[in-house]
Amino acid sequence: MKNTIVLNKNEELNLTEFKKGKVHRVHIKLSDNSLGVPWRIPVIIVRGAKAGPKLGITAAVHGDELNGLFTIFKLVDSIDPKKMSGTLILVPISNIPGYLMNQRYFSDNVDLNRIMPGNEIGKPSNIYAHFFTKKIIGKLDYLLDLHTASQGRVNSLYIRACLEDEQCKNLAYLQNPQIIVNKDNEDGTLRAWANKLNIPSITVEIGNSGEFQHHLIDESLDGIMNTMIYLKMLEGKQKNYIKDTIICESSHWIYSKHGGIINVLPKLTDIVQKGEVIARVYNVFGDVKEEITVDRAGIVIGKNIKPNGDTGTRVLHLGVISSE
Repeated sequence: MKNTIVLNKNEELNLTEFKKGKVHRVHIKLSDNSLGVPWRIPVIIVRGAKAGPKLGITAAVHGDELNGLFTIFKLVDSIDPKKMSGTLILVPISNIPGYLMNQRYFSDNVDLNRIMPGNEIGKPSNIYAHFFTKKIIGKLDYLLDLHTASQGRVNSLYIRACLEDEQCKNLAYLQNPQIIVNKDNEDGTLRAWANKLNIPSITVEIGNSGEFQHHLIDESLDGIMNTMIYLKMLEGKQKNYIKDTIICESSHWIYSKHGGIINVLPKLTDIVQKGEVIARVYNVFGDVKEEITVDRAGIVIGKNIKPNGDTGTRVLHLGVISSE
């Protein structure tokens, strides 16, 4: 593999070891699997010719959320490190066991994005998360964490960010999202842990899991390039996307009260009104058991597309549009 560097014995990410103006591809050990073989995480280092900030982009913290992976591939193909300032630290697959098992969770069925920054002692997922945050994320100045919807659901292209934090607000507005949701830093997420370390971080939700949606990938790439221009990592004119973006002051999921065959009616980014029927639950004979309505007006951020669902199934992710 071209430009691959063999790291030191402890496999630490020492950025001064990488030549400026080049792209480097490395594997870094985080922990061991049950064969006694290391889980090594792929990292792409794009070191610019000039000094500048360290921007990190992570994908597939949930192992089946892959739009971010190809966004990173396209980013590397789109930039010339000789014309770049600063450093990109790119992790196309953050959850190696989950990716190999084609599932959201780590190999011990724990959600990595609920236990950050992990712990050096504990479950396999905790140890993996500990070294992931210590060896990679802790070295960043900024972080964009790329996700998608989970299996059985679909998402718009939207951002989760704490808009009370000026730097996170700027990062959110620099992207090219359909929706921005004002979300406090949720404990255990990679975004929350990075922000606690004063590494401004946002979550970018790019469509659906288990597939490549190239129109959303390209829009996300535009947002990343715009971020790099804002951070003076690239030359160019910064774009202002906020005029076309819906800002939500909050969001929440609406759940079914009955199990059965679920049909969700609105499309992504549709505006729905308070009391509007957004889904119907049928029994196996086609009789309507439940009509599900929204408790307030808002915008459809994401929704369930899996027809069969138990009582308490997440049906629709509703964004409450900001009045400002």
